[in-house]
Amino acid sequence: MRTLGLLGGMTYHATATYYLTINEHVQKQLGGKNSAKILLHSFNYSDIITPWHAGDKDAVRQQLCDAAAGLKKGGADAVVLCVNTNHMWAEDIERASGLPLLHIIDFSAEAILGAGLGKIALLGTRVTMEGDFIRGRLEKKFGLEVLLPAEEVRGQMDEFIFQELPLNIVLDACKKLYLETVKDLVSRGAQGIILGCTELQFVLKPEDVEVPLFDTVALHARGAAQWAIDN
Repeated sequence: MRTLGLLGGMTYHATATYYLTINEHVQKQLGGKNSAKILLHSFNYSDIITPWHAGDKDAVRQQLCDAAAGLKKGGADAVVLCVNTNHMWAEDIERASGLPLLHIIDFSAEAILGAGLGKIALLGTRVTMEGDFIRGRLEKKFGLEVLLPAEEVRGQMDEFIFQELPLNIVLDACKKLYLETVKDLVSRGAQGIILGCTELQFVLKPEDVEVPLFDTVALHARGAAQWAIDN
């Protein structure tokens, strides 16, 4: 079994889910007293989000690259970046570490295709929804049609994602916004919803919506665990 190098702490709530899910999958697959081989670099979220909001995204990128290189030195065989938005630097992290990065969206895309779906909605930070590093990968690599929420609500989503959700606080207004957005996306033809932010697992549950939810955290964690077992 290979060693997974996790870049976590963005936020620690989501990273805890990664750690638990990876180990549960390994134990289920291998049985007995088996658990995953994991190296974890957990950031102080404040050290990441402060330069992000200040517009110094290069400082964020450099922290991620340096930490990934440290995982390589520690003996990791692959990088698992436990956050969606920072996958904008996936290639930089791979170069800096010399390790494969197990891309978060690939496991969700495989699950979507496996369910026979072709038209999917993406929820996440504004950067994730509007950038090319997640949506473009879904469209170009996997041939999926991707729908986005109405432009006027994307900013509201960012406010919740960067303010209350890192504290694991789900306001009624937040839940309402996402439920109404999902309803609109389904009316536009979405066959399923990608929870493309690690905190959205705390907002929407399968029983809340009428179409399948694809939780990037759960799918990424199980996929990475299986990769470690298979290799």
